[in-house]
Parts: sequence; structure tokens; C-alpha cells
Amino acid sequence: MNNPIRKTSNHKILNLLSLTFLLIFLSTVVSSHSQSTNHKTQRLTETNKITELVIATLNQTISNVNLSSSNFLDLQKRLGPKLTHRDRCAFEDCLGLLDDTISDLKTAISKLQSSSLGSHDVNMLLSDAMTNQDTCLDGFTASDDEKSDDRTYRLAESLKESIINISNNLSNSLDMLQKIRGKDSSTEALEVDAEFPSWISENDQRLLQSPVEETDFNLYVAKDGTGNFTTISEAISAAPKLSETRFMIYIKEGLYFENVEISKKKTMIMLVGDGIGKTIIKGNRSRVDGWSTFQSATVGVKGNGFIAKGISFVNFAGPSKHQAVAFRSGSDLSAFYRCAFEGYQDTLYVHSAKQFYRECDIFGTIDFIFGNAAVVFQNCSLYARKPNPHQKIVYTAQGRNQSEQPTGISMINCSILAAEDLIPVKASFKAFLGRPWRLFSRTLVMKSFIDDLIDPAGWLEWKDVFALDTLYYGEYMNEGPGSNMTNRVKWLGFQQNVTEVEAAQFTVGPFIDGNTWLNSTGIPFNLGL
Repeated sequence: MNNPIRKTSNHKILNLLSLTFLLIFLSTVVSSHSQSTNHKTQRLTETNKITELVIATLNQTISNVNLSSSNFLDLQKRLGPKLTHRDRCAFEDCLGLLDDTISDLKTAISKLQSSSLGSHDVNMLLSDAMTNQDTCLDGFTASDDEKSDDRTYRLAESLKESIINISNNLSNSLDMLQKIRGKDSSTEALEVDAEFPSWISENDQRLLQSPVEETDFNLYVAKDGTGNFTTISEAISAAPKLSETRFMIYIKEGLYFENVEISKKKTMIMLVGDGIGKTIIKGNRSRVDGWSTFQSATVGVKGNGFIAKGISFVNFAGPSKHQAVAFRSGSDLSAFYRCAFEGYQDTLYVHSAKQFYRECDIFGTIDFIFGNAAVVFQNCSLYARKPNPHQKIVYTAQGRNQSEQPTGISMINCSILAAEDLIPVKASFKAFLGRPWRLFSRTLVMKSFIDDLIDPAGWLEWKDVFALDTLYYGEYMNEGPGSNMTNRVKWLGFQQNVTEVEAAQFTVGPFIDGNTWLNSTGIPFNLGL
């Protein structure tokens, strides 16, 4: 027979033990929650402090930029008639780029104050500002075949130092922002397949895909006098400033000999021509003829949201005139559909910001796609032309100068080919996919056709061992006789085995934030591989 008193006692002991364990468990949960809350609070406090420090740094940088701009202007006035034409171009480039830098930094501060820490916003703005400083310095750097003692480079040494200090401030700000952001979470492989990136609006998609005769334009340009203007520059001048809606300019079939500059205040411009080889804008400015590389562009664009369709942009200076740009873009969220870019050295200057090219043809000889934008080329054809004797052909020269800059050249489903004039003699020239213009140069070629003109090494040094350990070059699932990886370069920075996940980081979605803006342009695109 069981003892009821003992049973009750055991039951009480069990209840007491259960209660004890429950209290211990609850204490642990509360402590853990408290620690988690404290950690989150600490993390938030740390983030706020770093953000405040970055904002303070950028405000100080704006003051430094204003001072540098004033000093550049004073020196330009003092030197006056002593300046060569190229020197004047260099000063003009710097003054304009310093103004652009102030605009970029003010926008970055505004985004930071509204807690907008997206890597494709603030990081890109700071990267653009750094690229502006690099471009300013480029204007005061003599190339190997130029005599520096005939120039004013030495007179600008102190000013160059101030530009370097500005770049250092921007670099430090990028580093600090990276600490509070951590690794970018948008690097997983994407399965999405779409005709256009989503930052291109449905209306712009319709405009790009619609025939010219079914499109309502704001202005018409025609050489024969049947439009509102006979020159493109006149139409650009008549366009509104800082427009938030698409402004459409139709350029009728014809040959337009002019240099066109679209300023930062001319936003949301769309140029539509009658097709490649029909609507042609031509110029022949070059470095040899006294222009800076920046100002040699036949067409240069700074205003955000620029779109072009069905136009040939040409610089016909020739292979002996060195840097001679056909088109330059520093336009954020710019897009190009079925356009041609024809030149020799430095044909297409993808200067800065986020850019997208679809079904375009690019012709050139040396570094003919170059710059420091975050740019994706999709379904494009790259044609190497016949260079001068003893010259090497180089398709790309990417200009990332700091490891945190979200920039690079990405080619997806493209064709890397020889132009008609090169085909008969292509065995006489060596051709390479790219070379590192800056220390952290970054270029990837993915799912593309590479013809047999590409040297087995694939890539070329810039000078000695410069950047070979810090660059990031890679190839993924390419085909064609030039795609064999067996004898590719063995540099530390060359990615011998790019994975699908790594490749996906450089597609339209993650790399240029294409899912947020390309839908608005009307250009077809694929978000993933």
C-alpha cells in the first residue's frame, strides 16, 4: 500500500524543482533578450556615430572642394594667355568636375541624413566624386609622348595635392560606410529573366520599343530644316533644366558634325535617331590636337537619366591621334539601346555612375571601353579595328581606384570580334580583353563569344607588375576559339575559377541595381545571367 503523505511530498518536491528550472530558464531568456537588445542598441549607436562622422567629413570635404575650386580659378586667371589649349581644357575639366563633386556630396549627405545607406546610392555618389578627382588629375598628367616641361604641370603641384586630399577624405568615408554596412547582401545568384532592368520605367520601355512615327517628341532636329532645330546642341539648350519627366528629342536621319555637351542640370533627356548608320553624330577632337581626353568626346553627358536609341556616335580622328572619345557618360541611370560607338583609342568613356548598354556596337583599337562607371554591357558586339603598326589591341581599361568603389565593367552575352578592316591582318596584331588602368581595376566577361584574335594570355599588363595583385578580372562560361582558359595569365588578381554566385554579383540586378530603374527606360534587359 502506497504512503499518501510520501506521494504528496514527492509531488511538492517535483513542483518545486520544475518551478526552479522554469525560473532559471526565464532568467536565461530575459538575460539573452536583454543582451540582444543591448547589442542592437549598441550597434545602432555605433552606426549613428559613424554616420555622423561621415556627414561631418563630407561637409568638411565640400569646404575643401570649394577652396580648391577657388584656387584653380585664381591660377587659371593668373596664367591667362600663357596656357596652352590643353592646359585650358585641364583647368575647365577640373572646375566643372569640382562643381559636380559638390553636387554629389550634398546629395550623399541628404541620403545619409534620411538613413538611406544603400550601397548603390551613397557609395556610388562617393565613388563618382572620387572619379571626378582622378579625372581632374589626369588633365595635368603628361602622357609618355608629351613633353611635360612645355606644360604648366609644375605650377599646379600644390593644387594637385589638394585634389589628392579630397580623394583621401572620400576614400576614408567609403571605408567607414563599409564598416556599418558589412557585406552586400545582394550577391546571390538570380533566376529572374526580364527584357529590361526595372529602373527603366514602363513608359520609357514603350518609348524605346515604339517606332519613331508612333512616338510623340518634345523637339525635332533635322539637317534639312524640317524640324525645330538643325543642330542637336540647339535642342539640348532648349530642353528644360532638372526635369523629373522624360524629355524626348528626335534626331532625323543625317550626318551631324558637332560636339554636344549635356550638362548635369539637363536631366531625363532621351535622344532617338533613325538607327545605326542613319543618324550619325561625328567629331574629331583628340589629345594630339590639344584637347583633354575628357573634352575630346563627340558627345558628353552628365545629366542623370539620359537615354539614347538608334544613333551612331563617332570620333573619326583616327588611330594616330591617341585618345579621341566618341561618347562620354557620367550620367547616373543612363541607358543605351541599339546605338553604335565608333572610334579608335578611348572610344567609349564610361566615366562614372550606373550605366546599361543593350544591343550596341562598339568599335576601337586601344582601351576602347574605359572609365570607372558601374556598367553592364548586354548582348553587345565589340569590334577591334586595325591599329597602327606595332600597336596592341586592348578592349577595356577599367579605372577603379579604391577597393570599396562599387564600379567595374561587366559583359554578358556579348561578342568580342574583329572589325572588317582587321580581319585580313588580325594575325599581325595581339589583342587582349583588358588591362588595369587603375589599382583596383575590375572587369568580367561572362557567357560571351570570344573570337580567335584574343591572345591566349587573355589580359595585358598596364606597366610592369602594377595592379596585378589588386585587380579583379574574370571569365565565366564563355565560348569561341578565344575563350580557352588554359594559358591565361597567372596574376593573383585574375579569377581562374569564377563561380555562378560570383558571376551573378556582376549582373544587372546586384551590380547596377537594375531592378530599381531600368524598367523605366524601355530597354530590354536580363537581371541575372
